[in-house]
Formats: sequence, C-alpha cells, structure tokens
Amino acid sequence: MPKTIFHINRVIHSPQVLEAFIDVVRPHLPLALQGTRITEEDILYVLTHASVHRLSLEAACAELDAAPSANRFREVLGAALPERHDLQRQLNTILRAQLPKVFRKKKRAYSVAIDLTLIPYHGQPQQDEREVARGAAKSGTTHFHAYATVSIVHDRRRFVLALVFVEKGRPMVDIVRQLLDRVNRLQIKVRRVYLDKGFCSVAVLKTLARRRLSYILPVPVRGKSGGVRRVFQGRRSYQTLYTLTSPQHGVYPATAVVVRRYSKGKAGEHGVRWFAYAVAGLPGRTRPAQVFELYRQRFGIETSYRQMNQVRARTTSRNPTLRLLLVGLAFILVNLYVALRNQLCSATRPSVARAAPWLSLRRLALLLGRAVEQLLGITAILQRRRTLLLS
Repeated sequence: MPKTIFHINRVIHSPQVLEAFIDVVRPHLPLALQGTRITEEDILYVLTHASVHRLSLEAACAELDAAPSANRFREVLGAALPERHDLQRQLNTILRAQLPKVFRKKKRAYSVAIDLTLIPYHGQPQQDEREVARGAAKSGTTHFHAYATVSIVHDRRRFVLALVFVEKGRPMVDIVRQLLDRVNRLQIKVRRVYLDKGFCSVAVLKTLARRRLSYILPVPVRGKSGGVRRVFQGRRSYQTLYTLTSPQHGVYPATAVVVRRYSKGKAGEHGVRWFAYAVAGLPGRTRPAQVFELYRQRFGIETSYRQMNQVRARTTSRNPTLRLLLVGLAFILVNLYVALRNQLCSATRPSVARAAPWLSLRRLALLLGRAVEQLLGITAILQRRRTLLLS
C-alpha cells in the first residue's frame, strides 16, 4: 500500500504578515496627525522596518525610499504621540486584542509570570527624575528605563498580557497590584503566580496572601552571611518557615522551600548551590525538587525578553513615551510570532509540521521587512566615483 503524502498548499506571504500586524495595531493606536501629508500607515511602516531590523528611526527613514526625512518623521511622530499613560493603555489594549479567546473562557486556570526588564540608558531624564530607574551596573551604566510585564505561561504559548512603565521609586507592590488587576479584567483564571526575585518583599507577599493566590517567589540572597543564608544547611532539600521583616510593613512568616542542587560544571560552576523560594498554595505532596522545576517554567519569559530585544527599534531619544512605544511594538511583534507559530502547528498534521520549514522570529522579521520594502522601496546608493568594479 503506497504511503500517504501530505502536501502543504498554504503559503505565508510577507504582505499578509504585515497586514496582520497593521490590523491589530492601527485601530487601537490612533495618532493625532495634523498639518502633514504623512499618514498613519507611513509611520507604522517606518516603525515596523526599524523594529524588525533593530535600527534607529533615522536609519529606517534613510533606507526606505518613499519614507519622509528623519527630522520630519521625528517631528510628526513626537507631536502625534499621546501622553505616556494613555499610550500605555492603548498598548495594553492591543496586547489584549492579541490574546486568544481560549484563555478567557475560564474553563481552566493558567499560570502567569510577573517580571521586570531594564533597558540600559545613557543620559539625563527628559523632564522628571522618576523617568529613569537605578539598578545594578549593566552595559556600562546603572541607569535604566524599567518595564514590568505579566505574561501567561502555558505549554509553548507565552503571551504578554500587559506592560507597565516603572517609574523610579515606585513600590513594587503597586506594580504587582496593577498587573494582577489587569489579569482580572482580562477574565483569566489564575492557577499560580511566578514572580521575579526583585518583587520579594513583605508588602508583595501580604498582597498575594490577601488575594489567596498560589505563588512561587525566590528569596534573594544578599551579603556574605546572615539573612536567608542561615537556612542553607544540611545535606538535602527541605521545607521550613522563614520570616521576612520590613520597617514599613512589619513581618511576614512565609513558607520557604530550600533546594540543594549540584552544579556539575554547568555555567562554569561546580559544587553545591542553594536556592530558597517563598511558596503558597502548592499541593501538599509537592517536593522541593518539584518546586525548583515548576519555577523553571518562568524562564520562558526570559526568552520573551530576549526575543523582544531582537525586534526592538533603537533610539537615542530621551523621550520615555517614544521608548515605551518601541518596547510595546516589540512585545506586540513577539505575540504575533507566538500566535502565528501556534496556528501553523495546529493547522497541520504532526508529521507534516515536523517536515515543514519552522517559523522563527527571525524569519517573521524578514517577512515584515520585505513587505515594507516592497511598499516604500529601498533608497538607491549613488556611486560618485568609480572606485570598485561593479557590473
């Protein structure tokens, strides 16, 4: 009996991908354009080209033949942008529109992850010192623009649900409340919350307890002695009670899972490593090793941040609103990639999916860039003197 052969007869073309991106962005990101012939499509095309190629807006305008000049583009875009809080709300509306409806049917609960990303910034704040956050040195600076996100963690689909610009000095508990309220408005049933160690505080733990949420939160290790290091003892992992203290918010006795691991040369480290997690709402028979593996699910969000930087336009502007726009568009592109990849996997048989060329974020970026180049053209390079033999 001859073997059945499946043929893939649906081909994804670059204009389709660009149209899908524009259709989800344009209705929720109105730009107040006045006194100019530049259209919203022109601005979105340039922003898309700059994002997928990780270029500055000036470089994108220079490469695209039909694009406006860089100075005029920055002038028009700066005047058309809304206030930062309004822009943040519009970007979150787009992220909501990208979320598949299956996640909002409340037929099952999903895990969510709250994380913080810092983008290095070299310069002075534009207007307010709160625009620039401080952190550990990275890329030659201790100044950053900070953004907090909440993402859904399910199988291989990790959608960014909401984005928040983090001002300097703003308590982390306020960020956590805002993001959890956003998840609640999206009507997503929460199974468990994974948080970055930067959110470990008495105020955050009390907030999670009041909301009766299951969570796993690593306890940061600071200093060379004392603190959580006092529970790093013994020959095996175990569960204990660890009390966190805060001059402002009092004390909180948290259930702590202490995990002992062997590095075995991984990441250039050898010997025993200790990890401590504040936990709540886990099944009674959950072992410490399982807690360690459960928290590893959150690292998929770290992948989302790396992917965001792969499709984020660069800028030297001090305008935090413009920087928020570029970060938001990058997360929207990553969500588009996750949704399209999932559709390709579900639309084909497993044997065909394995044999078909895999869609990577890089290929999606190339498709978008190609579509923009077909619309606006590429600027010709003029050779004033014949110094090379070009046929």
